[in-house]
Amino acid sequence: MLKKKNLKLFSPAGNSAGATSTVDPDTISPETGKPWSKALVWRFLIAFIIYGILNNAAFTLNGAVLLPQHIKDVGIGNPTAAYGVITSVTSLVSLFVGYIWGTLSDRTRSRFGKRTPWIFIGSFVAGIGLYSLGIFESTTSLTMAYIFNTLGQNAIQTPMYAFLADRATKNVRGTLSAGFGATSVGAPVGQFISSYFLGQSYQSMGFVVGGIMIAASGLIVLAMTPREKSSKEAVVPKNESVLDVMSTLLPPSLKGGHDFYKACVGRFLVMTSYTMIFQYLIYILEDHLGLSVLAAARAMNTLSLFTLVVSMIGLFISGPLSDRLRARKIPVAFGGLLMIAGAISMLLFKSVNGVIGYVVLAGLGYGIYLAVDMALNIDVIPDEAKEKKTTGKYVGFGNLTNTAGQMLAPAATSIIVTATGSYNLVFTGSIMVTLVGIAFILWIKHVK
Repeated sequence: MLKKKNLKLFSPAGNSAGATSTVDPDTISPETGKPWSKALVWRFLIAFIIYGILNNAAFTLNGAVLLPQHIKDVGIGNPTAAYGVITSVTSLVSLFVGYIWGTLSDRTRSRFGKRTPWIFIGSFVAGIGLYSLGIFESTTSLTMAYIFNTLGQNAIQTPMYAFLADRATKNVRGTLSAGFGATSVGAPVGQFISSYFLGQSYQSMGFVVGGIMIAASGLIVLAMTPREKSSKEAVVPKNESVLDVMSTLLPPSLKGGHDFYKACVGRFLVMTSYTMIFQYLIYILEDHLGLSVLAAARAMNTLSLFTLVVSMIGLFISGPLSDRLRARKIPVAFGGLLMIAGAISMLLFKSVNGVIGYVVLAGLGYGIYLAVDMALNIDVIPDEAKEKKTTGKYVGFGNLTNTAGQMLAPAATSIIVTATGSYNLVFTGSIMVTLVGIAFILWIKHVK
């Protein structure tokens, strides 16, 4: 029976199970050296689900829907190109910041742990940055506001993902990864909320809502999960030179990390292909299909409901099934194939029904993919890195490839649409990129 002290809200993680030498090593927590109780798994899972939904709903509401419309409303010339510049420059900053924050969190010493201080401060910074998108009216100022948001967002995201490697037992990582995968549910939630602000006189209030949501996403996890163990006594080299500190920011070694880099490349390509279409849905509805702003808002409302349902199906099935089968690659690859089917729907049907086909198929695939993606990327981290407790660096680098995909996708879509005046080549490019990404994931050798 679980001891009462393990149910205390802010107590350190762990339970009093018997000797670890008689149990499966996959059921042992790296943090405590003991198995996790079911109650503890549920606490983390629910917290991660709330994080995933709130965080991505806020990003979708402010960044993917209200920001592009705000750019049009304030009269910035060529809004498609301006949006591409804002998101690409911000993603370029995020490309490095997430990796740096992850590496520095490995070396953080505090009584609150090495990840918690980053998540706490980052929550407030991210909220202020996302809210500020509704204040400014030039490409430069909007870019700076988005950069401020991404500084905080990466301070939440990378250290929180490192919780899987630092604290979670291997046999539940797929299930907990599905909690993070709730970001795919957050996207339609953000779309749904946006439909009540888009094109209205109080549209700017949506930016306030988004700022509060992204700040709450990090703070709620810290409130719900057991307190992280103190890192105040962690061994950190003293009297280091500047070069010594800078050397820790070098990319992870390729030696022993081939599977890790294959997973990173696959992740980069799949994320690029999905973002190329999804992040431009509002423009696809208005410019590709010719809908008015209000008609596009109504369509986004419908699309969000479809995406919400299929994403939840993908998450609830894929993560736990991955743990039961102890398989990561096949669910990720299958999710990619469904994304391809969604892009084909966009090519075949130039109508709202074609877009519905996309959000149903690609939304289901993205849910299946996200449910297992983080577990796969944790499982391919070399054992040496886990022993040296530098998992934050690897998680940060993995997120770097994820962010690189988000950075390249808007720029690629913007260039293609500007050059051709059509989105058809965008849909075709998304299909090809996904196929190559799946090939890299299936190439991984030491993870099933």
